[in-house]
Amino acid sequence: MTTQTPSPNPINSLPAAAQRWLARALPADMDPPATIHLHQEGSMDIRGRWTPFTAHGTYQADPLSFNWIARLRLLPGVWVRAEDGHAAGNGWGGAKLWGLIPMGQRTDPEVLTTQLIRNLGELPWLPPFALTIPDLRWAAADDSAFEIHHQAAGQIRFEINQNGDVTRAASPARPYDVPDGYAEAPWHIEFSDHRDFKGLRLPGTAVARFEKSEGTWEYFRGRLTDISLT
Repeated sequence: MTTQTPSPNPINSLPAAAQRWLARALPADMDPPATIHLHQEGSMDIRGRWTPFTAHGTYQADPLSFNWIARLRLLPGVWVRAEDGHAAGNGWGGAKLWGLIPMGQRTDPEVLTTQLIRNLGELPWLPPFALTIPDLRWAAADDSAFEIHHQAAGQIRFEINQNGDVTRAASPARPYDVPDGYAEAPWHIEFSDHRDFKGLRLPGTAVARFEKSEGTWEYFRGRLTDISLT
């Protein structure tokens, strides 16, 4: 493993696999944006039922933050507004029926950790931020993988294919909520259908899973529908 180096960094200081990914994903002359907006659709496992959603996420690199708002259709005429995010050392996650009636909200320290891991694990959708997020340490794993290390989120490993596209991001221990508090389990998100989105090469689809002791929990199947940079 190579020596870890702090970011922001020039691309040629990163592990070879990370350089291959960014050379593929980014235009050579792109100036990093202040904000990236992701538009998505897909389905989520809500209490054992796959529920369709549409979502808009707003991401910033410095300071690192995101806010993701989704509308999930539970039944005809019945929908939920879900919101996840973190900023300024605080994390949150919750939902409101019809956008009005609270159905649960969590802001515990574990929520900040889980949202930071999610944010950094979604870096394949945010390649313009790779060189500008502060407090990252980069390390080579092997010829087809690299790792980032963040003090609050821990280690996240990224795997690339022969084309230089990131196909998998994984954390060894991401918190998730249980009735009496929180548990941790290995977590990963698999990316596919890489293609051009407004000059960026990004994954078009993603599937996220926890590897719990009782078995694999696949809970997110999403598609990127649009992206904008501001």
